[in-house]
This record gives sequence, C-alpha cells and structure tokens, in this order.
Amino acid sequence: MPSRRRVLGTVAAGLCATLAGCIDAAGVLQMDEATTDEILDPATVRVGPGDTDRRKLLAGIIENGSATVSGERPPLGVDQPVTYDGTVYELARSDTAQRTRTDYRVILEFDPDATDGTERSFADLPSVDAERIEPLLADRTSGDDAVGADLSYTEAERADSDLVPDPDFDVLVVDGDRIGVTVEPVETTLTTYEYTLVDELGSEGRYADELAADHRFDLAGLSGAEQDVVEEAIDEGGYYADSTDDDAFEGVARTFFDNEPFASDDDRAHWIATYEGTTYVAMVDPIRWRDLRRDVPTAE
Repeated sequence: MPSRRRVLGTVAAGLCATLAGCIDAAGVLQMDEATTDEILDPATVRVGPGDTDRRKLLAGIIENGSATVSGERPPLGVDQPVTYDGTVYELARSDTAQRTRTDYRVILEFDPDATDGTERSFADLPSVDAERIEPLLADRTSGDDAVGADLSYTEAERADSDLVPDPDFDVLVVDGDRIGVTVEPVETTLTTYEYTLVDELGSEGRYADELAADHRFDLAGLSGAEQDVVEEAIDEGGYYADSTDDDAFEGVARTFFDNEPFASDDDRAHWIATYEGTTYVAMVDPIRWRDLRRDVPTAE
C-alpha cells in the first residue's frame, strides 16, 4: 500500500505544533512520548515560580486548609488539579460574597488642539496621582493620539487625589507638552472566592503514573492508511488532515474516541496510548469536522 506520509517543512511543522493545528487543517493528531510533563500539561493547572499571586494563594490554602481572595474573576480554576512545587493538589472553590468597586478610566489625549482649560504641571501632582500617571506616559508610543487605563484608588487615596473622582484640571503639562485629561467612573463587581484543599494527590510523577495506569490503552487494529496517520504524527510533529474527506484520519480519531480520554477541553481531548511498544500522549482536535467535534468524549 502506498504511504500517505508527507514531509512537512520544519518551520511550518513547528508553527502548527505550537498552535495545535494549522489554520488550513481540517483536523490534527499529535503524538508525544508520555513523559510526566506531557501527561500533566493537559491534565493539571501548573502554578510556576513566577506566578507570585497564585503561589501566595496556594501557600495559604496548603498551610491552613483554606484561603479567600477577591477579584473580578477566579484566580484559579478547580476543574483540574493544581501542580505546585512538585506536588499535585485537588481544590474546591465557592463564591462567598460580592461587592461593587468604583475604578476610574483615565484618558490622556495628546492632541494640542483639544487641550484648553485649567492647567496642572505633572511635577505638582500629588504622589498618589503621579505614580499612576507616570506608567501611562511611559506606555505611549510614537503616533499615539491617546493612552488610557482603568485605575483603582482606595478611599484614603481618593481623599489625597486631585485626579479622581473629578480632576481639578483639564490639561496636564509634561515637559512643556499639553495633554488633555478626562476621567470617567467605572463600576467593577468583585467576588470573594473561598478555596479549600480537598486532597493532596501526591508528587507529579506519582500522579502522572496513576493517570497512565487508569487510562492507557493499546492503539491497535488500525488499517495501513490509519497506521500512516499515526506514524506521521509521531515522526513529523503532528498529522494535519487536509480536508474532512480524510477517511484515515477519521478512522484514527474514532479509535481514540472509543477509549476514555484523561483530559479534555473545548472540542479536543487527550489520551494515553501505547503504539508499537512506546507510550504516547495523543491529542485529537477535529477543527473543521462537524461530526467528530460533536462526538469528542469528555474526560471524567
């Protein structure tokens, strides 16, 4: 049987792998050796060393069994376990309260024809205003007509401010440049989230091994054309179906669908499968395949 393996350009293959599917692909199969990282990446939420706020939250949860935090949205999802400093944790979350905060949308306009009115030198601003305006000025790039941001002030800071809730000036003078200033209140709803520690699931390696033991299956019974799809996915960094008429890709996808995935999101899912003696993490994304998209199984 003639091989259906196609040689993909290195750049194109790398870009497509990064995007989890070329823009023009009808469907994607990726197969990577089942290391601990490959298994945990789609199955857990990783909180790395640079994620300061979430690390602080997790440290409190682990030390005390629970912690609360307020924000516009939850800082941590709980649909998947969380990986933190080499250990995997299961968390629960509940919404305990809501409140409304008034922020201020500050817009700086650099059109000199629109800057009539009361002036204020930047050097004369209260520090509580200057420390917020300075980053906006620094963010301006050549050609920008205006910059803006939503700024938060505490009640004490508002008392010291000349900018909010209503500016005492219309024009800010910075190094001789006249900049128009407008301020609008913005109402923001903040929710208080309570996180609780449900279970410590063990080290990363242990949890990955448990997932593999529970979900691994042999990828067998494929036709020759279907084997070519799998081998291209392994050898070339991914298999990218050209159209929804690709029966071999659909056959491989259906074979995966007959088994339980260990992770899923949106319209794609991930499996742990052994093929010719090697265990892989497989991802199927039926990008433009209506029937396949409908039938993608969901991880328990």
